[in-house]
Amino acid sequence: MSPKRLHDKYKSRILQPEDSGDAALINFMAANGERGTVFHVLGHILEQYEDIYTVLIDDRSVVTFEIPRTAGALAVKELSVFSLSQYRDELGQGKPRIRLDRAAEDARKLLIK
Repeated sequence: MSPKRLHDKYKSRILQPEDSGDAALINFMAANGERGTVFHVLGHILEQYEDIYTVLIDDRSVVTFEIPRTAGALAVKELSVFSLSQYRDELGQGKPRIRLDRAAEDARKLLIK
């Protein structure tokens, strides 16, 4: 397996404020008191009636929330906020932790610029 493929395996998507869907998610988190500069999507699970997101904000906190698909407007069903260290400890070992560590490292690089 090529090194590039291994690197891409653990890459997380960065929310872009210029994109309307991403901007709506960023505004949703801001409306719930979670503000930041860099937002990495660590997980996005499409379910039948809602979407479940796990987002790293800067390099300090992780937010997990559900957005129902019914109304079309962003409304929170459940919102959980964890510190980076607390979420990292709960993940344990493996691919999700590697993805989190790399996203936090990328966020630190982007925050310095």
